[in-house]
Amino acid sequence: MSPLTKLFVVLQVILSIALTAATIVYVSKEDVQLNTLRRTEQELTAAETQLAAANSARAAAEANLTAVQSQASQQLTAANAAVTGAQQQIADLNVQLAKASATGAQQALDISRLTEGLKASQDTTAQLNQTVAQLRESSDKAVRQSAEMSATISDLTNRLDVAERERRNFAEQLAEIQQAGGGQRGTASAGNNAAAMTAGAVQNVPNIKGVVRDRRNIAGVEYATISVGSADNVTRGMQFKIVQNGEFLGTLTVDTVELQESTGRLEGPKIARVGPGTNVQTQY
Repeated sequence: MSPLTKLFVVLQVILSIALTAATIVYVSKEDVQLNTLRRTEQELTAAETQLAAANSARAAAEANLTAVQSQASQQLTAANAAVTGAQQQIADLNVQLAKASATGAQQALDISRLTEGLKASQDTTAQLNQTVAQLRESSDKAVRQSAEMSATISDLTNRLDVAERERRNFAEQLAEIQQAGGGQRGTASAGNNAAAMTAGAVQNVPNIKGVVRDRRNIAGVEYATISVGSADNVTRGMQFKIVQNGEFLGTLTVDTVELQESTGRLEGPKIARVGPGTNVQTQY
């Protein structure tokens, strides 16, 4: 075999090997590309599915967004209305606050005036209390003076009555002596007249009974108030005997008389035992 033939055979073998290798490579590439194409198609299908799902989600999201925007718009409208109402309430409250401030200022002024009036009233009350105390002191003094004057008047009246009775007795005795012309006859007649006048005076005193209501000491003088007065024919200067359980305690000489009670001076050996409920009577 010639070298050229050998070379040709070798080249043919090499080309055959190369063709076989190329064929194998091509077939391998085609399989790879086919698999790649299939995977790509699957990925594309999955991507399209995801895209559809994404579009659905986007549509749902847009719908939700629209609903949320509508709700937000309604809420915003309601919030604006609430803000407007709140602003109106704030304005009304400001007006009321201004009125309340004015009223508070007026009330503060009134309170200040009332405080001043109260202070003036308290000062006036203190002055009135002082005046009342002075009047009470003056009244007690007047009562004491009245009691003393009543006692003096009563004593003078009693003395005057006694003197008048003695004068009348003496006048009657003198007249009888002059008429009878004898001393013994005139003396007996005068004594009989005096006894008759004394008995008549005792019989003319009404029998009045009562009880002691209270007693008090005024300027060292003991006084008592009894349960009978002008309605019971009590008169000033009348003397009551103070008796308890049949025991004589002293006397009460009436100084002042009212309709249902009288007040007088206490005198006697046992007036310390005189108290509310002790019996008094004009005749004993």
